[in-house]
Amino acid sequence: MAKIELQHTQYEALGGYMFVIPVPFSKYHKDMLAHCKELLEYQNGHMVIHPRFNKLITALSTAIADEWSLDKKAISHDDLLDAFRLFIQFWW
Repeated sequence: MAKIELQHTQYEALGGYMFVIPVPFSKYHKDMLAHCKELLEYQNGHMVIHPRFNKLITALSTAIADEWSLDKKAISHDDLLDAFRLFIQFWW
């Protein structure tokens, strides 16, 4: 029981530092796609994706966009691509 109480107090301390930032895809999807492309391609890219993330690499390589809007039906693993775009949104 003491171990559970100790873990509970540690999680309470974490709660003061955690933030959730809502991002509406309907408003920012074009900006997020442009930012993703810039980070991956500009001057040979600013990031590298480890080969073990093969589903993410597949999602990125099968992505088709028309005027910065993704064609979700043509993308494999589109949820991973959305999660990746959210993850890198605040990277400069």
